[in-house]
Amino acid sequence: METIGLMSEQPMCQNPLALQQLKRIWRECFEADDGYLDAYFSIGYRPEQTLVFQDDDTVLGMLTLLPCQYRGIHQGKVRLYKAAYLFAVGTLPQAQGRQIASKLLSAADDVLKKQGVELALLAPAEPGLYHFYQKRGYESFFTRRELFFEPKGRAEHPNTRTLSLKPVSLSEYYPKHINRIPQESILWDEQTLCFAERESILYGGGLYVLMDGQNELCICNIYRYKEEEVIVKELLLQQGVSQQQAIEALRDLFLQCRVTIRLTGTDKENRVPSGMIRFYGPKEDMPENTQMAYLPFLLD
Repeated sequence: METIGLMSEQPMCQNPLALQQLKRIWRECFEADDGYLDAYFSIGYRPEQTLVFQDDDTVLGMLTLLPCQYRGIHQGKVRLYKAAYLFAVGTLPQAQGRQIASKLLSAADDVLKKQGVELALLAPAEPGLYHFYQKRGYESFFTRRELFFEPKGRAEHPNTRTLSLKPVSLSEYYPKHINRIPQESILWDEQTLCFAERESILYGGGLYVLMDGQNELCICNIYRYKEEEVIVKELLLQQGVSQQQAIEALRDLFLQCRVTIRLTGTDKENRVPSGMIRFYGPKEDMPENTQMAYLPFLLD
């Protein structure tokens, strides 16, 4: 018999077999390795935030609901919306074709409305999924810019600066993050971001302050899935520092690497979609869609 519900409400919730079934979905749908699974299930997993599709006692699909807030513009004024981020929507390969993802999304709508959530948001894993979510009531809302750099042989500014990345804890990073994100942004609480910190460290990176001598240029979150590849998932500038300064500094630090830098979508040039929302309230209460809203690097 098919059932859908929060994991915390399932009779099998405390059964170790249930966790193994969830981990199987992570492995087969998202290619999660053991290190990632250990981190997620020790820090990030919450049964009351995990929606599951079961056929008898077998979990075939899942969807995670992470609480957050959206700070948006409504009728010319800043407004906070109670929100939820839909994360890790996955169906086992052998169960695909049964519309399990669609059923989970519909069940998520019901759960979130009962909780008083005003809007759901998600980040499609690939461009082709935008149409899938559009058909289910979502619209493109968040944007970002991405810059790509190949390895280069020498620094742009040799011998003129002393660049360094200073590792910082989440408790040090978080206040800077909150103060520097754009006005239209998703707001995470610090506890929710503990897993994101652990994940970035797991993959060879972490949370950093980029310094030029004693001067702070920006904060950044870096992943290094491969030694020769650097992905800057967030870059937020210190006041008075230009974006170009920070980008050049990062390039000079990683001369022999391929570098990807993600930037907020407040610059209209070369921005791409990065997330969608589904609004549950009356149309007149919906936040303005300026196509400049920021979905932070975390948990994408």
